[in-house]
Amino acid sequence: MTKPTSTATLQPANPAPQTPWRERPLQPMKVAAELCGVSIASLYRFSDEGRLVLRRLGGRTLVETKSLIALIESAEDWTPYDRGKEARAKRKEIARAAMQG
Repeated sequence: MTKPTSTATLQPANPAPQTPWRERPLQPMKVAAELCGVSIASLYRFSDEGRLVLRRLGGRTLVETKSLIALIESAEDWTPYDRGKEARAKRKEIARAAMQG
């Protein structure tokens, strides 16, 4: 009898059903931070600002999903801005003057 040569990992016959994150009442801090693309420290700051609701359960700090969704939906549309434009123009002016002088 030969051993199977497959390197595939074994999957349980009936994997546990996964509840979509939006349907869970609470999220671990790490998951919440990953979902909205910020650090855990930022989540605490949002809580201090009243923009996010944190809960304690079983010695863990968890994020209330409804407030996390509201925080994500409050994100502003991205628009480019010209921060540093004046400084770049001044450096160009100095460089041109140096080349001509």
